[in-house]
Amino acid sequence: MDIIRRNTDYALRAVVALSQQLDKAVSTKAIADSQNIPYQLACKLLQRLHNAGIVKSTMGPSGGFTLGKSSSKITVRQIVEAIQGPLSLSPCLAKGGFCGLSKNCPINPELCRLQKKINVFLDNLSLERLSAATQPKRKRRKNEREK
Repeated sequence: MDIIRRNTDYALRAVVALSQQLDKAVSTKAIADSQNIPYQLACKLLQRLHNAGIVKSTMGPSGGFTLGKSSSKITVRQIVEAIQGPLSLSPCLAKGGFCGLSKNCPINPELCRLQKKINVFLDNLSLERLSAATQPKRKRRKNEREK
């Protein structure tokens, strides 16, 4: 069982790539090629991200996709849920952590705690942070180190 599905991984990589373009519109083909995503799938994923307000599209010869808002305001959880829906460790957690057996279930409370931790982690992980982690580290010059 994959918690983050392949399509979500593709979408995360596409959005990180967009975040590194600084408001420059990028075509679906350029995103698909640079991230090794099948073109038709990239079209579908970008449409879902657009519908969720994560990206915006511009038509025309210099059109393409840009982020819909600041990368610091986009969370990994928003991207995940735009592509695969709410993340749930177990079917019994899909409806808020309650099922017919939850009152007497020894597993449910612990799964609920873990689910909350995952949600908080993904809510606190911004696109800005992901993007910064993929940027190449800049070497400091000798005179910058001496300061």
